[in-house]
Amino acid sequence: MLEKIEIKDGAYKKDDPHKDIGKQKFRVRKSYTCWVEYDVVADNRDEAESVVMEHSGIERIEWADGYHNGEPVEVYANDYDMDFSSENGDFVKKVAECVPYEDYDSDTGKDFENYEDPDWTEDEYRWKKDAVSSTTNNEEEVPF
Repeated sequence: MLEKIEIKDGAYKKDDPHKDIGKQKFRVRKSYTCWVEYDVVADNRDEAESVVMEHSGIERIEWADGYHNGEPVEVYANDYDMDFSSENGDFVKKVAECVPYEDYDSDTGKDFENYEDPDWTEDEYRWKKDAVSSTTNNEEEVPF
């Protein structure tokens, strides 16, 4: 016998949602600085610098993944070229949010939000949908 899905106010299990619904996913960039000194036998300073640039460098950097509250902290991307951009910017960027799955009840022909089934979305409209409809923005832009 199949369990009947009870939809109240256009939602399923809104009173008992999945643990991730409402959480946000962030991509955090951290820059690390390292330096290396080479001993090079060369005819002059320019040749020594050229030899190091052409025949040495970083062969491999290993990044560590981990866990926080039972959820993975995963390396999304990495780069070990010379990068000075970390001096000029904010590198914490929201990339996804967990929202209820948008479901359809074929018996009633109505859409509903399924709070038992989470959906990680990258669609900013879905993150802000409820906040935009329930608040108004009275701030005016100030030109600089």
